[in-house]
Amino acid sequence: MKISKSSVKELIPFLFTFANVSFGFLSIIKTIEGNFIAAALSIMAAALMDSIDGRLARFFGTAGDLGSELDSLCDAISFCLAPAVLLYSWYLHGFGNPGLFVPALVLYLCAGLLRLARFNLTANDQSLFFLGLPTTVAAFFFAQIVLYHELVLDSTLGRLLNENVLVGLVASIAFLMVSTVRFPAFKKNNLSLKRAATYLKIALITGLAIWCLLHSYPFFLMIVSTYILGGLLFHGFLRVKKVLKK
Repeated sequence: MKISKSSVKELIPFLFTFANVSFGFLSIIKTIEGNFIAAALSIMAAALMDSIDGRLARFFGTAGDLGSELDSLCDAISFCLAPAVLLYSWYLHGFGNPGLFVPALVLYLCAGLLRLARFNLTANDQSLFFLGLPTTVAAFFFAQIVLYHELVLDSTLGRLLNENVLVGLVASIAFLMVSTVRFPAFKKNNLSLKRAATYLKIALITGLAIWCLLHSYPFFLMIVSTYILGGLLFHGFLRVKKVLKK
């Protein structure tokens, strides 16, 4: 049986979508086994797959409702359920009695699912900016927290991540996912080598990577934290600007 080129083009994005959920499932397995580092790395790998499948679908011109629905279902496992399971087990292992951490994780899980459902209904309006923090970014952020806290326990950030701070952090991220704060989508990001802005972006990222290396800071945690804080600052700027116009 001959397979057409169009069928292959339709299949390739689905393979990355299924790779996404496979890594999410692997994260849950590694969490159950007590290997929190591997679980966090699996969530990061799932995030990478999720960033590729949509771009491939748009590149091949095969984006459709089926792919969008399947992507959301996979995201629910990889970026809502898997991080919640990881954070619970990791917290239980490091701090003991979970206490208020369980309600915070339930809030995180429900907020993530609501975020995905809302995105399905408003995807066309979120091409330039996401409305609310994407579940992928939220999961990636907590994966970095686990990695950083496990590997650099004697750091300042590691000492600050106590029980109460973690409860507040999880609840805050949950709130951001269902908020109206706008975060850059980067779906139409053009990295043409003919544009000076491209070299500026490369220089800034390279400089940040070198700074993180010299000061023993995790590069990806700095990137995702900057993304979240940048979205909050931009939202605050727009609110202040709106008030001043009145």
